[in-house]
Amino acid sequence: MTEAAGPVMRKGPRLLRRLSIRARLTAGALIIAGVFFAGTAFAVHQQVEATLTNSSILLLQNDSSLFEEQIVDGKDADLDRPGQGQLVAVIDPAGTVRLSTFPAELEPMLSSLAAAGTAPQNVHTTAADYLVLAHTVSAPDGQWQVVAARNEGASRLSLDSLTRALTIGLVVLTLLFGLGSWVLASAALRPVSAMRRTAEQLRAADRLAPVGSGPHKPELLPVGPAHDELSELATTLNALIEQLRASADREKQLVSDASHELRTPLAILQAQLELAHLSAGDPDALLSEIESAELTVKRLSQLAAGLLELTHIEAAQQQDSTPVTEMADEIVEAVARASLLSGDSGVAVTSSTAGNIVGTMGRVGLSPHNFGRVIDNLVSNAVAALTCPGAEQSSERSVEVLLTLPTAARLRLEVRDDGPGMASEFVPLALDRFAREDTSRAARGRSSGAGLGLSIVAALVSSAGGTVSITNRRPRGLSVVVDLPVTEETS
Repeated sequence: MTEAAGPVMRKGPRLLRRLSIRARLTAGALIIAGVFFAGTAFAVHQQVEATLTNSSILLLQNDSSLFEEQIVDGKDADLDRPGQGQLVAVIDPAGTVRLSTFPAELEPMLSSLAAAGTAPQNVHTTAADYLVLAHTVSAPDGQWQVVAARNEGASRLSLDSLTRALTIGLVVLTLLFGLGSWVLASAALRPVSAMRRTAEQLRAADRLAPVGSGPHKPELLPVGPAHDELSELATTLNALIEQLRASADREKQLVSDASHELRTPLAILQAQLELAHLSAGDPDALLSEIESAELTVKRLSQLAAGLLELTHIEAAQQQDSTPVTEMADEIVEAVARASLLSGDSGVAVTSSTAGNIVGTMGRVGLSPHNFGRVIDNLVSNAVAALTCPGAEQSSERSVEVLLTLPTAARLRLEVRDDGPGMASEFVPLALDRFAREDTSRAARGRSSGAGLGLSIVAALVSSAGGTVSITNRRPRGLSVVVDLPVTEETS
């Protein structure tokens, strides 16, 4: 029995889950309304029935009070006749019925009704239903019994009419409540339907593209004028759609840029291998071609490593956090690494700090390792600008790394050199992937690498909520400023 009942019980929730939200809300409202209205109707029915019963008992007491007074006054020998419609019976101490207007169906039960006590009695006969009330009256000659009865047909008829009215009203009110719930649920879910239709249109039209990438801005989910949960949901989903579009745009741009950047070195590598094949009889020429091919492969490896690093940074979900005091220690180590790598180039790499960095209790959203990568990239770019062919040679060439705390909420890193700087029209593009100055600008002294160093810096700083700005110094040189937000130290 239990095993058979299990699937049946599980079938109910399964069927309920198949219903729409509108149907479930309406069903729930109908159940609540049905229970409420049924309880109200039952309470009203009970109250009316109690009122009718009390009224009948009061009338019975009034019917028997006249005869009780006559018996007490000793006028039992000449009892008054009951009024029209009054059902009264008087029994003397000897058990003789002195007076009775009871109908024939109640006469045989008169003795038992009188002996049943003073509580109201409901008597059901084939002809009608009666309410009977018996009183005992003490007189000098003994105990008299006065029994009064009333036909409850009219009261029952009124109560039945009330029951029918309450039942009809219950059904009508429940249906109206259900209809109102359906209408209200439909109105409340209309924004959801609009969002679903728009989402279907977006999916069908394959519009997961960057925002504003066409002549018309791609659609987003409609946000209603009301500031409710549905508008918050639409806003959140719109932000998700824009994030997905931006991610798709970055992936497309990455594939496009990577294919463009890899095309040239791969073509060069193929040509070098072909030349090496042709130079098989000339060892010196073959060695030269192999060395050139090695350099090309090295550049391809650096390019692939940079792309992979940039992708990992942009896809990272976990946010690191480091105390500001550790950032100052990382600068010292980064400058030591830069000085070791610069070797005999004659470029002096120095560092300094300003502000109450040691006493600051805040944290920055970068790990010491990533902060060191930011410094390494900026310093290596500055050293390369000062040492590459074509750069102006001077006895004093320096790269300065400054760490300051302009406000309690900002940490500023500045790397500046006295090299040739950048072309003013290239500065806004310097943080883009694969951005490099052309040959004429490279002759001014700026290195033309893979164009990913500053992109990696920008990605790391952006992941921490910071900004990167590049400006040309006067009379010469370049300044790269990294601003990072500082959050309060949490225990």
